[in-house]
Amino acid sequence: MQDPVPEWPPVTPLDAPELPRLNADLLPRFAGDFVRALSASTETPPELPAALVLAVCSAAAARRLRVRVGPDYFEPTNLWFVAALNPGNRKSAVQSAATAPLIAWERDQAAEIEPEIERAQSLRKTLETRAAELRKKAAKLDDPNAREDLTQQVAQIEADMPEVPVVPQLWTSDATPERLGSILADHGERMAWMSSEGGVFDLLAGRYSGGVPNLDLVLKAHSGDSERVDRGNRPPVYLHHPLLTVGLSPQPSVLRGLATKPGFRGRGLLGRFLYLLPPDPLGFRQLEDVAMPEGTRTAYDAGIRAMLDWPPAEGERPHVVRMTPEATTAWKEYQRAMEAMMRPGGDAEHATDWAAKAPGAAARLAAVLHAVQHAHSRPWESAISGETMEAALELMGTLTQHSLAAMDLVGADPTIDGARRVWRWIEAGRHERFKLRDAHSALRGRFDRVKDLREAVEVLEERGYIRELENEPDGPGRPSTWLEVNPAVTGAWS
Repeated sequence: MQDPVPEWPPVTPLDAPELPRLNADLLPRFAGDFVRALSASTETPPELPAALVLAVCSAAAARRLRVRVGPDYFEPTNLWFVAALNPGNRKSAVQSAATAPLIAWERDQAAEIEPEIERAQSLRKTLETRAAELRKKAAKLDDPNAREDLTQQVAQIEADMPEVPVVPQLWTSDATPERLGSILADHGERMAWMSSEGGVFDLLAGRYSGGVPNLDLVLKAHSGDSERVDRGNRPPVYLHHPLLTVGLSPQPSVLRGLATKPGFRGRGLLGRFLYLLPPDPLGFRQLEDVAMPEGTRTAYDAGIRAMLDWPPAEGERPHVVRMTPEATTAWKEYQRAMEAMMRPGGDAEHATDWAAKAPGAAARLAAVLHAVQHAHSRPWESAISGETMEAALELMGTLTQHSLAAMDLVGADPTIDGARRVWRWIEAGRHERFKLRDAHSALRGRFDRVKDLREAVEVLEERGYIRELENEPDGPGRPSTWLEVNPAVTGAWS
């Protein structure tokens, strides 16, 4: 009597594992209230508004705050978020609502500075006209002494020309890395990059530079390292501590394969993001009109405005926010836990570039939550509490699982990436049963060794896509390894 054929396990998707949901209640005060209300009014998963609202709060905090983690260890408060969601999920509406306070602040600042701009522009026109007249007169003189005198007058006029004030800007949605340098230089070395698309990755990959990646400034603007920026026909500038905040909501398909882009993985670009992969609600929405409470919107706008209006610290560096002993102890425990996850066989073994930066991100996130709590006061005059740190670490627990899944999606784990390649071959050929050697022959360009192919096949087995059959003779020599595909999957092919 033959043993009964075992039942197939449920299929665990390669690209969409079950992930914990983000708890918006962990965001304090006006930020949490706004995230919950925005999620309800747009019928979007809370992960999307949470990522963009936290990016906006981070952009405001990064202008004035840094957090002291250790005796000689400081972190800035800019964060990079990616919430990947398919089109049709009102991502633009969520971004517009989240960034509305930034736009309002820019508009008010522009109106306030407009008279000064007009005065400077008028004076420049007058001086430019005077300089042109003297230059034309000097060109006609034969007396070298008189010509030199007029030339000196022109030089002095040009030296005395006032700089036209730049209209304050807090964020951009489309800038090449070269242009980003100029924007940072013109706006206090602080900028946010917010977009509901993933075009930023194409820009960084060199869309306008012949396919040559230009990552130096962007990488340095995550940590605040100095950089020299050459600005075409304008004098070069030195950025002392540039900081870039990022809030993106691209399609999940944009993330696939990013690790193969030159420099994206090796230089640590992908490991700097905090990822969220919320479930797609399309097809399950109630499509009911839920209005945003006016008081919630007003409180959010006022809170962000208060953060933007904090006074700068004396000198070049931002105010320092410290942590209480309780917060420090909790953070150190998290740091040690992340360290253990990077060991061989650990959950973050394939994503050490992300995991190594996670403790720093946790400190930054705690500082941003602290900033929101004290938006209408001076957050640098109080320390981050143990409760705030615990909220940040609980958020990081969710972000960690989402980010490790995202690193699989971008191709950071070569085994997962290989499993996807094998599965594409199976799907394309509708192979309900196949030999391992046939798969290797077809995929030799991806898998040089059968051992590498077997590792990818094992992932598919673990996730319930395929299973190995008993080896069957295939003529003389060793028997062939046969595999079959889960009928629950093949049934969808017809």
